[in-house]
Amino acid sequence: MKTFILTALCALPLAAWGQPVFQREGKTLAELHTPNTDETVISAEADINKDGVKDLVIALDGYYSGSNFAFYFGDKQGNYTLFREYETHPYGQKTGITVTDAGVVRIQCDSEEGADIFLFRWQDGDFRLIGGKKDRHASEHYDESYNYLTGKMNRTDGEGRNRKVTNGTLPKLPAINFGWIPLSYDMLDYLHTEPEDGPMSPDDILVMGIFRVMQANEMLFWHFCDWENPYHNPSLEREGTWYAEDSHESPGSYNCYSSLYFIKQGDGVFLIKHEMTSYSRAWEAGINEDGSNIDELLENFDDEEETTKEEWTFYDGMFTVG
Repeated sequence: MKTFILTALCALPLAAWGQPVFQREGKTLAELHTPNTDETVISAEADINKDGVKDLVIALDGYYSGSNFAFYFGDKQGNYTLFREYETHPYGQKTGITVTDAGVVRIQCDSEEGADIFLFRWQDGDFRLIGGKKDRHASEHYDESYNYLTGKMNRTDGEGRNRKVTNGTLPKLPAINFGWIPLSYDMLDYLHTEPEDGPMSPDDILVMGIFRVMQANEMLFWHFCDWENPYHNPSLEREGTWYAEDSHESPGSYNCYSSLYFIKQGDGVFLIKHEMTSYSRAWEAGINEDGSNIDELLENFDDEEETTKEEWTFYDGMFTVG
């Protein structure tokens, strides 16, 4: 058996493992980030924290690893200082950022199915999700608008004279800040529908958000990242600990078994432990139709397992390895 331990490599944010890298300070967008050739830099400049000085939001589209969102606060001398960076990849083919006159950061992710719109406002020392819209008129002729401050939801079905508007109430939610969820409303049903077995606790909701971000960023085994299969969603195992598992068995190829723990620490920190064991089943592909050569294949097959262990901490929308 081989065991690979990846828990003590370093204590750097995931952004430090690859480009892009946002600078801590600068006066211009060019000073804060130098794009790679396959990146598109999107930015919006406005007074976000309502102190009378322009601030800056930067997002990056393209194929890369690492952080791709950054929030900067400006000062009267024309400097920008990094508030926080995130690895929260937007879903869709095109991303846009604007800031309203009230300082609300509006992020729109367009795709063939429609658009996902997320609204964040500077509140209580962080960027809080206050609402948004799931627009599917391009594909399914409906949209849903969410107001997390009032707990209300509006759905519009149909077009023109056939439009029908219905109102709903959202489950009670904790404050959700930027980085705690992926920018995809299709992945966020747990925020909008109360489960059959009763409401989720605030910690349940936050853990599910971390899990969805890990799936969206493909930090786990590919089969674990299939968010449309709810059987492997984390569930409360005991006070302060959530557990999830996944298995993938492929005859003639390989088997893979994964386990995932979320352990709540003090001060809003979550420790995440992931273990994955796999072993080859490639020998099965060589079995004759009548199975006459099974003994020969087994005799020459090296039944070698590989186990990988990983650990992260999650705090304020950022993952740290180790």
